[in-house]
Amino acid sequence: MVVDDEPQNVRYVTDVLEWAGYETVEGLTDPLETVRRFEEFKPDLVILDLLMPGMNGFEVMEAMKAKMGDDVYLPFLILTSDITSESRRRALSSGARDFLTKPMSPTEVRLRVDNLLETRFLYLECARQAHMLGRDDPPTRQGHGLEVDSTLELLERWGASLDASLPGWEGRSKRVSWIGRRIAEALDLPGETVEMVAQAALLHGLGARAVPARGEQRGPGGRVHSDAQAGLRLLEGSGLPALAAARRMLASVDEHWDGTGHPNGLRGDAIPIEARIVAVACAFDDLERSGSQGSTVAIEAAAGSRFDPTVVEALAQAQAVGA
Repeated sequence: MVVDDEPQNVRYVTDVLEWAGYETVEGLTDPLETVRRFEEFKPDLVILDLLMPGMNGFEVMEAMKAKMGDDVYLPFLILTSDITSESRRRALSSGARDFLTKPMSPTEVRLRVDNLLETRFLYLECARQAHMLGRDDPPTRQGHGLEVDSTLELLERWGASLDASLPGWEGRSKRVSWIGRRIAEALDLPGETVEMVAQAALLHGLGARAVPARGEQRGPGGRVHSDAQAGLRLLEGSGLPALAAARRMLASVDEHWDGTGHPNGLRGDAIPIEARIVAVACAFDDLERSGSQGSTVAIEAAAGSRFDPTVVEALAQAQAVGA
C-alpha cells in the first residue's frame, strides 16, 4: 500500500513496483481512506509519506497499529524529502523500518521494498512454525528434525536480510552466530543451550536501524542505531524456542556485568546467558572487522565491567582452540 497526498509520488512508486513484477499494489492519496482500506486490503508493507494534510503519517501508523495485535510485524517504509532527527526517532518508535528520501531512484525503491518484504515473509513463516510446534504434545517434538532444520534456515535468511539493510553488516549475523556458538561450547553449556545461543545470535540485528550520516541526501547509511525495543515487539509472545531466546538476548544485550548498562541495570548472572555471550561476540566481530590487532585486548580490559569475565575467558579459549 502506497500512501502520499501527492498523486505523482504515488504513481511513480506504484509504477516502479509494477514494473518490478509486484501485482498487488494499491496507491492512495487520502490518509483517511487509507485507514478505512487497511483491514480490507491487508498489506504486507506500507509505503507512507509523513507530511500529509488532515492526517499525518504518524497518525496513520498509530491508527493501523490499533487495528493489529501487538505481536504483528507490519513494516512501514517512510517517504521523506527531509526529516529531522526527532521525527526520525519518532517514526522508528512508531513502527518505521526504513526510509526512502525523495527524489527516489527506481533501484533504491525496489531494493528497500524487497528487503522489507523478505523480512516480513520470514517472520510470518517463523510464526507459522511456532504455531505448528505449539500445537503438538511434548513427546512428539522429538521427531521435529525437519522443522528444526527449516527453522535454522529461516533464521539464517532473516539474519541475512537484516544484514543487507544495514551499512557494513554483510555476513555479520552468521559471524556473530558462529562466534557465539564457539563461546557457548567453550563454556561447556548443554548442546540445546548452545543451539539456542547460536540461533538467537542470528537475530541480534533486529531493532538495528541505518541512520544517515550528516549531510547525506539519499537513503539511510553511514552508521547503525540500536532500538532493541522495536525488535522486542516483533518477538513478543512467540512460541518458537529460538525466537524466545532471541527476545531474551535483545532485552538484555546492552546490560553490563557491573550493573551500569540499560534498560534495567541488571547485574552479573541476572543477565541472560544469551545476552552475555552475544554482547561479547558482537564486540569481537566489531574489532575483527575494524582490523584491530589483538582483537580480544579491549574486550579483556572490559571483563568485569561491561562483559562477563567467564564469557571473555571462554572467547580466549575458543580462539586458542581455533588457532
